[in-house]
Amino acid sequence: MSHPEGYIAVIGCNNCGKCDNICPFGALQIRDGKATIDYSKCTVCMKCISVCPVKALVYVD
Repeated sequence: MSHPEGYIAVIGCNNCGKCDNICPFGALQIRDGKATIDYSKCTVCMKCISVCPVKALVYVD
């Protein structure tokens, strides 16, 4: 399966930490009250998007 050619953006994070806990690549961390993404580690698997309760993580192509 190939990965999408976009990226994940963070908009309106409420600091719940669910994305940080689900990312299998360690690409997400909570810093200063919001999710931050290390794009060198992110494979755009979109697991973080599926678990975000406030839809703060969005795929951008």
